Amino acid sequence: MRSLRNMVRLALFGVLGPLALLAAAGAQTPVRFPAVTAYSLAKSKVALPADLKGKLNLLVLSFDVSQSPEVDRWLREAQSLERLHEGLRYYVLPVSERENDLYRWWQNSSMRGNYSDPQEWPRIVPLYVNRKQFRGALQIPKDRSVVVLLTDAQGEVLWRTHGKLDQEKQAEIERQLLAVSY
Repeated sequence: MRSLRNMVRLALFGVLGPLALLAAAGAQTPVRFPAVTAYSLAKSKVALPADLKGKLNLLVLSFDVSQSPEVDRWLREAQSLERLHEGLRYYVLPVSERENDLYRWWQNSSMRGNYSDPQEWPRIVPLYVNRKQFRGALQIPKDRSVVVLLTDAQGEVLWRTHGKLDQEKQAEIERQLLAVSY
């Protein structure tokens, strides 16, 4: 009798176990951009995600200066998308470890030199954070490539990609923007 009960338990676990895992995976809470206070290159204080200006926001995150060429490609795409989609705003968020004030001043001054158009400076917000915690909050496993997030006004991540901009990613972001009513 005992072995029959054990066999029934194993059979139920074999059937219900995977279903429970699938249900748990589908019930994941949405990922939200973590609350971070920083200063844009225009030297204005920015509380993220609260101060994001768009109904939808395209956030281009970089983790190393070597990713600058990819950031520039995504920036051009973001500018184009913003012209086509009312309510969309883009931001470039270089992510670095927490640093002292002198280092941050030097780093931000260097970025102002790289982005010579002062009209862009309010949209470039360097983040000096605990990178591991920040990546964990956004479920970003690695920082070896640019990460692009589409968020709503409250910072909920609606779509994400990483790496080089290509035609497939351009088409996918376009589909996402058309699918989301704003």
